[in-house]
Amino acid sequence: MKIALLGCKGTTLDLLNSIISENAFKVDLVVTLPEKLGKKHNVAFYKGNEIVKFCNNNSIPLHVVKAYNLKEPEDQAFFQDANIDLLLVIGWERIIPDVILKSLGVFACGMHGSPYGLPKGRGRSPMNWSLITGHNRFITNLYKYDPYIDSGPIIGFQAFEINPFDTISTLHTKNRIVMYQLIKTYLPLIEKNEVVIKPQPPVKPTFYPKRIPSDSGIDWNQNTLQIYNLIRAVSPPYPPAYCFHNDSKVLILEAYPFDASLFHSGIKPGTIVDLSIVLKEFVIKTKEGSIIVKKFEGLSISDLKIGAVLTGVNSQEILDKIRTRYHANTQDDQKEI
Repeated sequence: MKIALLGCKGTTLDLLNSIISENAFKVDLVVTLPEKLGKKHNVAFYKGNEIVKFCNNNSIPLHVVKAYNLKEPEDQAFFQDANIDLLLVIGWERIIPDVILKSLGVFACGMHGSPYGLPKGRGRSPMNWSLITGHNRFITNLYKYDPYIDSGPIIGFQAFEINPFDTISTLHTKNRIVMYQLIKTYLPLIEKNEVVIKPQPPVKPTFYPKRIPSDSGIDWNQNTLQIYNLIRAVSPPYPPAYCFHNDSKVLILEAYPFDASLFHSGIKPGTIVDLSIVLKEFVIKTKEGSIIVKKFEGLSISDLKIGAVLTGVNSQEILDKIRTRYHANTQDDQKEI
């Protein structure tokens, strides 16, 4: 059986490395995205160049596509001629065209998950949203692709915890580990044509909307946990949470809940209440507590002082904008956000 891997992210490269390092099975072909398209589509955690180098160093045949949506005639002709049986997809945030799916000897499969399991939580950025909304578990599904949004039948699934210290980076690592485990479990059954594929449960699907960098503004009038969840949900490799100091945009890369009782409740949220020039970190007041900022960009610690106020955004206004990105046909009870 000829197996190809499609992806362009760090998770793609790490999965490929695990497969090759452990000699788990043979990857006959890798398909990835060029750097110019990674930049054009703002692909978070893009590692296409590194994937190309890895394939060259390990003598793995490689195809670099012309379009992220795989609709260019040259890309579709490539798949028609490649004689791929099983296409494993990880780190590719686009629907696979039906003409490509029909060219495969077996099928394409990949991962999608949510705090509930499919069909709840289809759509965009489910792990980011799971952190933002404070969930404590994530169910990852290995499913057979169809030409629609996360609607294919399920091959297998596995849950993992979302703990209070997880970031979007650690969740991607957990998700990649789960995919590797599920592939190793089900690949022998797929090869023998013995895998049992089940339709998604017959309940109304729900969807997460697309996120863009401007969605990650901090509202200091939210409670500490809400702010912390946003910061860790969009920490590197994603465009990070942000606020403002005068006219400067401040990127908050790492921060943690600090204390709920040390500082007077009358202090305005967003006020810097402590600062360390030695450790290059500061504490900022929230609605009902405080957060310690450990890593930030956009200015230096010497630009800040105790009593300065960092301005934020109106979280409700941002949420209203996010909701406009739902497809017009999406019913209200299908909107996760």
